[in-house]
Amino acid sequence: MTPLAQIRFGYGPAAGNTGAEAFAPGELMAQLTAPDPESDRFARPDGATRQALMDRHRAEVRRRRKTGDMSDQDENAPGRQLKTIFAEDQLAFVLRPVAARNGFVERLANLWANRLTVGVVGNAGLLIEPFRTEVARAHLAGRFEDMLRASLWHPAMQVYLDQKRSIGPNSSLGLRKGLGLNENLAREFLELHSMGTGYTQADVTELARLLAGMQPDANGPGLNTAAVEPGAKTILGQRFGDDDPVAEIDRLVSVVAARPETALSVARLLARHFISDDPPADLVEALTQAYLREGGDLPALYRVLLDHPAAQDPVLAKLRSPQEYAAACLRALGLTGRETGLPGLHGKQGFRLPEALMRMGQPIFRPRGPDGWPEMAEDWLTPPMMAARIDFAVDAARAAAETKDPLAVTDLVLGDLASPALRFAVQGAEQRWEGVAVLLGSPEFMRR
Repeated sequence: MTPLAQIRFGYGPAAGNTGAEAFAPGELMAQLTAPDPESDRFARPDGATRQALMDRHRAEVRRRRKTGDMSDQDENAPGRQLKTIFAEDQLAFVLRPVAARNGFVERLANLWANRLTVGVVGNAGLLIEPFRTEVARAHLAGRFEDMLRASLWHPAMQVYLDQKRSIGPNSSLGLRKGLGLNENLAREFLELHSMGTGYTQADVTELARLLAGMQPDANGPGLNTAAVEPGAKTILGQRFGDDDPVAEIDRLVSVVAARPETALSVARLLARHFISDDPPADLVEALTQAYLREGGDLPALYRVLLDHPAAQDPVLAKLRSPQEYAAACLRALGLTGRETGLPGLHGKQGFRLPEALMRMGQPIFRPRGPDGWPEMAEDWLTPPMMAARIDFAVDAARAAAETKDPLAVTDLVLGDLASPALRFAVQGAEQRWEGVAVLLGSPEFMRR
């Protein structure tokens, strides 16, 4: 039997599984509300905790500069704690899917975090994991509108897209210092996070005027009133006043979330991510209509996706991203990613996952731009990237040593999807680890 649900909608079967089961959309949907203690073990310090550490670190830096004290700091100093937190954040990007029971939830969390991208810019790096938790994970089983609103107000998004630099030119601060708008957040909100099409440059500028002065903190949405642009704004044909800017920004999110362009954009994202680079038109249409009918309720869309015939098509049309590939390799062999002292694993740091993913083309938390990591296979298929995948496959196979039967692993991770040629090659390897490496480096395993 083919473990299709785990391959297409998760991170692949894990060593120790009892075997593939029939494709069951209801079981995948049940993951949305099911506990996952294995994933929860990787929960990271929240944004408020990190912000407090960053404040302490900045105070310490100021003190040292003022006093000239250049002595070594102890292990509990805020700066060292922050470095440790960020290093563990990077490992969790791969190791959390490796350990998780609810693979569909992990895939959705990464999908939405990628759609609403934040990357390493200044201190934003330390806010990425809280963003992924407080925006993507918190809302993946709710309405897209609520996720969109949470992303817009989150400090990580504000830092990543320079929203603090957006000052209403006619505000008291703008007039006093000659400052003006930064349209980054307004543009990406319409172009990448929601509609994609159907707006004009005038809408972007007016939205930037509406967003000027946003100043979220640990208590939620807030404003720097000195930077708020006065006067009415017209966006997408609707008028937004200036009596209560926070309420008007929230109303703007509701307007944008309800647009048919947003429905189509979300539908294409889901179909392209889970099914194929060129998804079936009827699936995209069904998802679009479900979005509009259900008010952007995301579980309703997932159900349409899982019930569509394309969900059970045995042809694996999507290439796994580097993160998905690395996680699938480790899951297949029952590895933790922290194994050390073996050939190719670079000693004390195990698989050195950040370096491995960077070589595969996906440096953790450092996307090429605010549009996030690509969904199309062609973006992951350069010779150096593929060579890096083979290197990772060899490292993983050696870490499993001779404890794994290559054919048994093949049955576990591919089942009936394994071609006769692949089975012949796996079985014909001189050593067991070589057979496992052949499997992990095969086109069948690299696709989902």
